[in-house]
Formats: sequence, C-alpha cells, structure tokens
Amino acid sequence: MNCREFESYIPAFIDKKLDFKTMEEFREHYENCNECREELSIQFLVSVGIRHLDNDDDDFDLDAELKKRMASNEKQIERHRIYRQSQRYIITFGCILLGLLLIWHLG
Repeated sequence: MNCREFESYIPAFIDKKLDFKTMEEFREHYENCNECREELSIQFLVSVGIRHLDNDDDDFDLDAELKKRMASNEKQIERHRIYRQSQRYIITFGCILLGLLLIWHLG
C-alpha cells in the first residue's frame, strides 16, 4: 500500500469499515510510514474529536483512543489469520480423508 492509498482508507478506518486484507495492509503501512501515521492521527483526532465534542465528552483522550483502536484491529487481524489457517487445515484434512475413503471404497 502506498501513501495515497493509505490516506484514501483513513475514513473507512475511522468508521471501522475496512475488510481484513485492507486492514492488514493499512496496519503495515501505518507501522512503516511516519507521514501517514501523523496524517491518520490528525484525521482521527479531528473526526472522532468532533463526535465527542458533540456528546459533551470533555474527558476523552483521543491519542489513547487511536492507540486502543490500532491494538484492537491488530487482535482482530490475528484472530482472522488463525481462522484462515484453521480453515486450510480442515480443508486439507477433509480432502485427505475423502481420498482415503475413496481408495478404501474402490479397493
């Protein structure tokens, strides 16, 4: 993901609408690009900050909220990776079992 793509995904990140594949790429770029990390912080602070001002929530730490959001997304990404890997193992096991049943039935 390049910087332009990253910036185009910031609104979807803020609204929690990124799919897992995009979130993985977004997170990786975030970790490696200081400019985009700063741009995300600015847009997050403005967008989420305005929402909290509208709710009269004066005691809200936006920087901590962004860090919390990124940590939460990392956990979701990891759970999704484990889920995908488990699916691969189950499908592989099922194919092997089906093959063995077919050999046993025909043999």
